[in-house]
Amino acid sequence: MASAIPIMAPPGTAAEGSPSTPAAATSTNAWTAKATAAAAASPAASKASQPAKPVSLTNSNKNRTCRNIVIHGFCKYEGKGCEFNHDVNKPAAVASPEISKAKLHVNSPIFKPANISSGSVKAESINAPEFVPKSSQGIVDQQGVQSFAPPMQNSLAGSMSGLPTAPYAQFSDMSLQGSMSTPYFDGSASGYYYQGSGAMMHQPLQYHLYNTPLPHVSNLLPHQRTIHGFFIADSLREELHRKNEVILQTVNAQEYGLPEELHEYHSLYPLDQTQEKSTEVFGYQSSVYKCMCSVDGRTYALRRIEGFRLTNELAMQMIESWRRIRHANIVSIREAFTSKAFGDHSLIFVYDYHPCSKTLYDVHFGPQAQLASQVLVGAPKTTEPVIHERILWSYLIQLTSALKKIHSAGLAARLIDPTKILVTGKNRIRMNCCGIMDMLTFDAAPNLAHLQQDDILNLGQLLMTLACKSLTATHNITKSIDYISRHYSSDLKNMILFLMSQPVPMKTVDQIITMLGPRVLQEINDVQDANDVLESDLSRELENGRLVRLMMKFGFINERPEFDMDPAWSETGDRYIIKLFRDYVFHQVDEAGLPVLDVAHVLTCLNKLDAGVEEKIVLMSRDELSCLIVSYREIKACIESAFRDLSKSK
Repeated sequence: MASAIPIMAPPGTAAEGSPSTPAAATSTNAWTAKATAAAAASPAASKASQPAKPVSLTNSNKNRTCRNIVIHGFCKYEGKGCEFNHDVNKPAAVASPEISKAKLHVNSPIFKPANISSGSVKAESINAPEFVPKSSQGIVDQQGVQSFAPPMQNSLAGSMSGLPTAPYAQFSDMSLQGSMSTPYFDGSASGYYYQGSGAMMHQPLQYHLYNTPLPHVSNLLPHQRTIHGFFIADSLREELHRKNEVILQTVNAQEYGLPEELHEYHSLYPLDQTQEKSTEVFGYQSSVYKCMCSVDGRTYALRRIEGFRLTNELAMQMIESWRRIRHANIVSIREAFTSKAFGDHSLIFVYDYHPCSKTLYDVHFGPQAQLASQVLVGAPKTTEPVIHERILWSYLIQLTSALKKIHSAGLAARLIDPTKILVTGKNRIRMNCCGIMDMLTFDAAPNLAHLQQDDILNLGQLLMTLACKSLTATHNITKSIDYISRHYSSDLKNMILFLMSQPVPMKTVDQIITMLGPRVLQEINDVQDANDVLESDLSRELENGRLVRLMMKFGFINERPEFDMDPAWSETGDRYIIKLFRDYVFHQVDEAGLPVLDVAHVLTCLNKLDAGVEEKIVLMSRDELSCLIVSYREIKACIESAFRDLSKSK
């Protein structure tokens, strides 16, 4: 390969293959003659220049490596007059003293300090053995690289230990535990942030994108609307998204020791918030699972009673009576059966599933409720109770309505406990686990009147527990009544005293309803107000559904490659007007040529198109050579005609 750097000839030598010519000799002699004449003309200058003879660099050149060897790897003048060193392995000698006296020179010796500090690294340290720490506090990952493990601050660990967790957080990514254990990851974080773990990735919904209107655009004129005015409320949308997300959650059945199929149900998902299984309520350990039914494709909740052996088949008949009960404040039961799919004798109850629901115990006595009560620490004594009296009346009215339905069917609830009453909405409660006690303690001839009186007594105890915000409020009734009389109205106190009094004569649910008369009217008013809000949100989405239908028709018609053996069908006739209208709505640009992303313009045009108004607009072709003046009504007729043509092809 040719090099851009020429090979230099040493001074005083002629190039190889270029003999001296008479012209060259003449030129050299002429230059010599001029120099001699100049020296003779100025003898003083010649004498002055004699002491300043240049230092001979012949010895120095022999110690310097030839540049041709460094650049090209060879020198064709070697042995032909080149004074430089051509032996690469020969060490360079120290420069002569005359050269070393110069301040700056290419052959100046390398500076070497007199002493070396103790902190410098010696050459022998390159072969030093690998450093191995004495303590093994670090954690070695799968590749064997030791990671840095800083000590955990006690204050941070203590402050985070009491934070509440999501109801299903402990079951979302338990498969990551053990496989990815680092000082900053204990297996409880979402696997979405650890894409290389091999587990099923679960992307969280982007709830933060549903923001509320900004303050400076909220105060609008009556004829103005924000983008949020066209859709449902952000809080309701987020709640519905959360429910859909919970319904679709799944886990690996083999990792959790769950059966793949149970009767006609599959895709079991554990719903228990804690791994501790108590026997206080049923006398047996129980667990709850979410599942899908292979018959109707719906989601149900399974309540499993562990280690129960059914001895009397007549107990199954009690479930038929509970299946006929349909009430807004009762979780409906579907069926009950026994199974050995879990490795033991289990009794399974199938109930309707309400996603994102919590128990009364979790709402008012759980970790989140305790954090909320800590906020009130240091507040003045005049602060109202944590549970508002209006909420307690709402709970009492709903539970009384449920008991009325149960007692009228000749049954008894037998289980009114904070841990078995679900809160499925804002102050919306439902009685859960109905019918379980009838099967666990089956009696062919139960004392129904006595069991119904126990329901009324348990209702009073539950109300006292919520009012005092203490699970041990029923242990000292006198002190609890005194507390209720100081913080609540006399009507609520008298209601609790009536519910917890001795049943002489026999108390009935109708008497409770009579005492709740004025409060029931207020509850009906609140329910209807909430219904109006939901209908208003539904009306917004109803209009959006009309626009979606228009968008689907646009998608069927525009840019269709071929229809009825006509490749240009979507570009001719009425379809061309539809294409221009699509550009008018979605493909507008401003004066700078930038796209216009105006949602209000899109919604306005589509609403006018759906209504078919007589307003006319100007449609321009993309080459700006033709314009059409049409009305929304005519464009709507073109869309309907084109869509009918597509429908006839079926």
